Amino acid sequence: MTRLNVIAPKRRRRAGATAGALVLAAALALGTAACSDEDQPQDLNDAASSVESALNRAGDEFNDITDGIDAKNDVKVGSVTIDGDGRATAEVTATNTGDSSADFLIQVEFRKPNNDLADTVVLTVKDVAPGKTGTGTARSHFDLDSNVTASVPRALRH
Repeated sequence: MTRLNVIAPKRRRRAGATAGALVLAAALALGTAACSDEDQPQDLNDAASSVESALNRAGDEFNDITDGIDAKNDVKVGSVTIDGDGRATAEVTATNTGDSSADFLIQVEFRKPNNDLADTVVLTVKDVAPGKTGTGTARSHFDLDSNVTASVPRALRH
């Protein structure tokens, strides 16, 4: 019986220490999540709202171009890197297959490994001469993990 009394307090201390560590870790995680810049979503609802807002802005920009030619096949996106501010970036190359100088409006999507949309951005590559390429850099609106990929769902030459 004495043996059980000796073992039981050790187990309680270990369980108490584990519970305390979990509470501390949760508090630190919440504190860290709250300490972010103004573009960084605070929770999943904010993140979903931010992505939806970015999609709406992209749609508006594409709707503003009335004389554009589909150029998705003329645009390539490189691999994703994370810059010093924690934002995902990818270099975009647009090849002008037309016969006059043109600008490109390009939408770049950043996707998670499960293919969920993490962010979308629109960039313009200006004054690309016929037969030449122009480059630009797509940069996410907020911090993303290094495991995201980038793709071009649409691009216009105008």
